[in-house]
Amino acid sequence: MHRFLQHYTQLLLLPVLAIGLVLAGCDSSGSNGPGDDPGDTPTNAYPEGSSYGAEIVGNLLTSDLRSKIDGAPDTPVDEATLTALYTGDIDDRTIAAASNITTEGQSTYDDIAGGVDLSARLSDVSVPLVGSAALESDDSPTPGTQVTTDDLVRFYFQDVANNDRFTTPNGVHMGQLSEKLLASALYGEATQILTDFVEDPSAVANPAEKWDEAFGYYGAPRDFEESFLDLDNPDGLVDGSSSRDVDGSGGVDLTTEFVYTWAGYTAERAAASSSTGNLNDFAGRAFEGFREGRKAIEDGTLDDLSGPNGFAAQARDAWEATMAVNVIHYMNSLEADLEGLSDDRTLQDGDLGENAWAEAKAFTWALQFYSRSALDSSDLQTIHEAIGNDPPYGEKTVSEYANDLANATQLIANDYGFNATNVEQW
Repeated sequence: MHRFLQHYTQLLLLPVLAIGLVLAGCDSSGSNGPGDDPGDTPTNAYPEGSSYGAEIVGNLLTSDLRSKIDGAPDTPVDEATLTALYTGDIDDRTIAAASNITTEGQSTYDDIAGGVDLSARLSDVSVPLVGSAALESDDSPTPGTQVTTDDLVRFYFQDVANNDRFTTPNGVHMGQLSEKLLASALYGEATQILTDFVEDPSAVANPAEKWDEAFGYYGAPRDFEESFLDLDNPDGLVDGSSSRDVDGSGGVDLTTEFVYTWAGYTAERAAASSSTGNLNDFAGRAFEGFREGRKAIEDGTLDDLSGPNGFAAQARDAWEATMAVNVIHYMNSLEADLEGLSDDRTLQDGDLGENAWAEAKAFTWALQFYSRSALDSSDLQTIHEAIGNDPPYGEKTVSEYANDLANATQLIANDYGFNATNVEQW
């Protein structure tokens, strides 16, 4: 990514803004290594007896929707099937992830938790998305008007079914955006719970239940640290696998032995930073915050959860910083797509990875749900404008888009105080 690195090096001469603002984003040292062998008794696990099956189903549904949308046109899907997965008509439906592994008797959604309605459960699906009024007519149900996640995913379901495709004519990847927008709503729901604990844990009704809900959306196994994390692996996981039969039962328990979207991202981004020698252990901090916070609830020491240095802020802030890194990661991928193209070439269909564009866009939208506003609204709008309302085919030259992406990357790096070498690696 020579063009990106050259531009990024120049940008490093700019003043670094607010490095001390976001502690969770700042790089730090730490240990890493493979998890213990299956069968070992974890000593630092999330407490037994916790319950978060509905939240795990939420994670499973987002990926199931993505796989069904991406099946077009070879495997057509009707709008009713997609809408059912979104609105909770799921109980006897087969879990997509369960078709690839042996589970502990979890083949349909009601084997874990039935009736999980993402459209009603996640409040952030009804929040207007920043800059969404600028979406093109083929990419929005109401061009010229701000839309919500709910508006967009329902529009995508209809488009996929009616036109048997997973990208719009403008190159917007509807499968990626559906999955990542809904995953971002899981994040938004969890960070609001954690923020309530940061502000006043004594005011949270049913604190153990609410804490478990946030942990379920995070999507880590109970013994994530000991049996799954391996930051020497590029994926951040032992053998690069998101599932392990840790207890040797002969099957994977999808609630306790599977790594879902957000826990997986914290591991992968931590591993990338570890490879540079500048470890930023998002996974370690997030999981420790969740684990120790749950123990504090059991012990009745709620003060350990509150304030900027409490366990709730630790888990929330590591998760938020990972979201910011995700935007950098996918902008880096787009920048890499531009390598080898002439600077004055006007971008054309096929020049960019539309998967990466969709993820960069979705995770930038997710940043509006973060908890501490490391990025102000003008910064967030700048990043959206840099990425574009759709892949900028026929709109920007290679050099123009490369400069826009590099500037947006630097903006995030400055606001979160990320290490420059890690930013390049991500």
